[in-house]
Amino acid sequence: MRVLLVTGCLCCFLEPAGAMAQGPDRNHQIAAAVLPLPAELRGAAGVVALDGHGQPQAWRASGNGMVCLADSPGDSTFDVRCYQAEFAPVIYRVRQLIAQGVADSALDGTIDAEIRSGKLRITKEPTAGYRMYGPVAGYDPARNTVGDRIDAWQSIHMPYRTAASMGLSTTEDGIHPYVMASGTYWAHVMIMQRPLRY
Repeated sequence: MRVLLVTGCLCCFLEPAGAMAQGPDRNHQIAAAVLPLPAELRGAAGVVALDGHGQPQAWRASGNGMVCLADSPGDSTFDVRCYQAEFAPVIYRVRQLIAQGVADSALDGTIDAEIRSGKLRITKEPTAGYRMYGPVAGYDPARNTVGDRIDAWQSIHMPYRTAASMGLSTTEDGIHPYVMASGTYWAHVMIMQRPLRY
């Protein structure tokens, strides 16, 4: 697993989902991938796995504009996330750059330059993100549920907006939404769920 800071946001970019013979079957991985979403969005969400080159391999087409990334089997973490399709190219591009050997310290500058030059096209309109992350033992594959060991959060991505322009803080206090990566392409409002209860 590679762990890196992308403009102040801890993002874990896991190794690509392996061959199905070595991990859970695809239907179970799809069911797990959509867990971060509200129940009414899960059935129509698309699901992809990123290969070793950061290229998305479509497992299920999206019918509602949401795209979820499947967890990688065989490691110690459960990490599933969903984004609106208009923002997903940022995630794919980070993985592609990692696969090409770009240093972690150069990732943000490279992504920013590609967005500003028009090479990487993403919407600057607000888009939603959803994520669950924690130790793999916090996920129950038999029931397709997670427990309190898995953190869950939502994010509203607003590229290049500042916390001040949104009337929000950049400090997490456990009560209020806050902004991470203010003023950058990765700027987003964080909405945490702690502890997670279903």
